[in-house]
Amino acid sequence: MRATYGLLLVEFAAYVALFPFSNMTIDHLGFSTSGLLRGQFWTPLTSMFVHVDLYHLAFNLLFLYVFGTALEDKIGAKKTLGIFLVGGIVSLFIGIPFYPVDTRIVGASIAVSALLGAVMVLNPTVKSSVLLLYLPLGLVALIYVIFNLFMLIYDQGGGVAWPSHIIGFALGVVIGLSRRQREHHESLIHSDDSLTP
Repeated sequence: MRATYGLLLVEFAAYVALFPFSNMTIDHLGFSTSGLLRGQFWTPLTSMFVHVDLYHLAFNLLFLYVFGTALEDKIGAKKTLGIFLVGGIVSLFIGIPFYPVDTRIVGASIAVSALLGAVMVLNPTVKSSVLLLYLPLGLVALIYVIFNLFMLIYDQGGGVAWPSHIIGFALGVVIGLSRRQREHHESLIHSDDSLTP
């Protein structure tokens, strides 16, 4: 089974199961600095599976499906799942200075942003779905990060974790570049081995 399909299923199942308890869910499963200091050590993981409403969930599932499957085709299920989880968790910690200590952050978008960054480096020319007008995923990822930068500057009302989206994207780019460099290095080694008499 594809890791992306598994993530989609878990995200949707979590939304359905937790929806009747939305306020309590955000308080206990959403990530915040104050919660972490009070011992809610599980929230960097659980926050990625909590969504405010159906629109929030649908948007994240769309991008998770499109970019997750594209990345999985390139690097496999385990590495894609790793980028999703590591990208989401590490980005939350890096983003701590950008929010008041009691701000609760929920949603898969930060982890999905890491997938976008990785795809932009590793598989940018693959075409997206009809829902994204069949644009190359590298172009969609670029539009996404530019939009987030614009909103970070001009959206003074808050309510969306724009800084963490950008951090997640940047982390995905770094992971993608590291993997591409490692693959290039390995190909050079194999090439040298083939020339050895």
